[in-house]
Amino acid sequence: MGKEFSIMPREVPRVETRYRRIVTPLPHPDSLATLEKLREFEPQSMRGQPPLVWDRAEDIFVYDKYGNRWLDWSSGVLVTNAGHGAPEICQAIVDQVNSGLLHNYVFPSEERAMLVEYLASLAPEPLKKIFFLTTG
Repeated sequence: MGKEFSIMPREVPRVETRYRRIVTPLPHPDSLATLEKLREFEPQSMRGQPPLVWDRAEDIFVYDKYGNRWLDWSSGVLVTNAGHGAPEICQAIVDQVNSGLLHNYVFPSEERAMLVEYLASLAPEPLKKIFFLTTG
């Protein structure tokens, strides 16, 4: 079971660095309704992270609605190495969505063939076989 963080807002020192900006109590009082809703409908195991309600992300940063900014320390799946909102990745997603083919799981596609070839070219021997999984 994850540690459950308190959602009682508390005053914290103001921080302004290259990677972080904290200018409000944490969690922000206006985010309590969201946090309470999540606690009502999600299991306690989902409470292992500080109760900071993310609003948007850009590059290596995440932001709340209230002027706070953090370095994304979450190691979130799919963005850890690329950052949030990289233009070339966003465009590739848009292009794929516009193609109408949103998934094909184990069925062949040109995109999958190109990706496995590319990944195999980066991998050392004997790791030249690629197996994709979908998780969520």
